Amino acid sequence: MKKILLIAMGLGLTGCVADGSSQTQQLGMSAVKIAVNAKCNYELNQSSAWQTASKLMTQEKQQTLQNNICGCVSDKAPQSVTAVDLANAAFDPNLRTKVVATAVDKTISQCMTEVLK
Repeated sequence: MKKILLIAMGLGLTGCVADGSSQTQQLGMSAVKIAVNAKCNYELNQSSAWQTASKLMTQEKQQTLQNNICGCVSDKAPQSVTAVDLANAAFDPNLRTKVVATAVDKTISQCMTEVLK
């Protein structure tokens, strides 16, 4: 996950040099979405509730639900990240990890509820 996040954040920094702040913000949000998706998949797989529920599903159903849940989390997560946090996270690996974890924590339960209705 760290490699994906570093690559994505590197793309955000490249955008800052090339085209200004609006493209940087878009690339930064893309980087956050990539990192959030990876973190969501990890957290979901570690969840005892998910492990129990997924035992009753086919592999295809598990993958579909996991993609839907983490896709939802990735879409909603940037709404919980400020532009300042995003900019600071580009330079501070500890803050980056915290921003991604906070974004996932704030959205995963909501998305599980929406997808599993």
